[in-house]
Amino acid sequence: MGYLYLLCVAFMFSFGGTCVKLISPYFGPAYITFFRFFVGICFLLLLKAGKRRPFCKEFFFCRRPLISWILIGALAKWANYLTENYALSHGPSYGNIIAQPAQTIFVALASVFLFKEKLPARKLFCIALCIMGVLCISWNGRPLEVFFHENLPMTGLFILSGFCAGGHVLSQKMLAQHMDIIDSNLSMFLISALLASITLIPGVAEGELSGIRPDIGCFAGILMFGFITGIGFYLNARAILLVPFYIVPIIQSTMSIFAILWGVLFFHEPISACIVAGTAAFIIGLIGLQLNPHSRQSRHKEHNNC
Repeated sequence: MGYLYLLCVAFMFSFGGTCVKLISPYFGPAYITFFRFFVGICFLLLLKAGKRRPFCKEFFFCRRPLISWILIGALAKWANYLTENYALSHGPSYGNIIAQPAQTIFVALASVFLFKEKLPARKLFCIALCIMGVLCISWNGRPLEVFFHENLPMTGLFILSGFCAGGHVLSQKMLAQHMDIIDSNLSMFLISALLASITLIPGVAEGELSGIRPDIGCFAGILMFGFITGIGFYLNARAILLVPFYIVPIIQSTMSIFAILWGVLFFHEPISACIVAGTAAFIIGLIGLQLNPHSRQSRHKEHNNC
């Protein structure tokens, strides 16, 4: 079920670019970030009401370690969106291709040093293969020399964005075993929404929202983005309890494949050799991560003993 949850998360997040296209003609990146958190909170509250779950005592009276991880997760997620949106606004539109691999590296390091999960050379190679596959799919033959040489500061922001996203996932992992999943996400998103709203105060005070008349598509994009954020990270937190920690960002990376698929189905975009090669590398790496030669050896020994 953990893998199914993560695939659902990747499927939902693959529509993120569509939501931005619907909202961006009327609102800038800072407003989009705030809407994601605020509407995401609304959907989490609806989910909580539907499940008829009362707020746990930790939601109001958290122990100090839990408060620390809530603050870390909230700051990390807010910084993730802030740095990524700023870099996308000032750098190449495809610059975030390295954010997901950066998150994968961060989570893999956390798995080894914090949770003592074993990553032998074979698994490290498979993780590297998945990362290269995602990079190849997202790159799609575009001029990377411009990306790396003329936009080096923006590249650093994208890497920082990926690390911050990994920090949020790490907080979900640390909170999932000690706090209700909905309550932990609500706590982090409430703080993130507050931080995002602070950056909007100067512009709102200057009247930059006056005269804006969003259409139905914009409202639909805001609602869809909020649903993706709230319910997506709820499913993500549930999956963290069921799969190895380093697997989480790798399965999430399938959103790149879904996004390419939507481009082919709805916008008739061509499939390049880079996409085919990247998808093959990603799938091979993912299959390699699931193979367990030690279990086959142990079954072989048991068969011989019998």
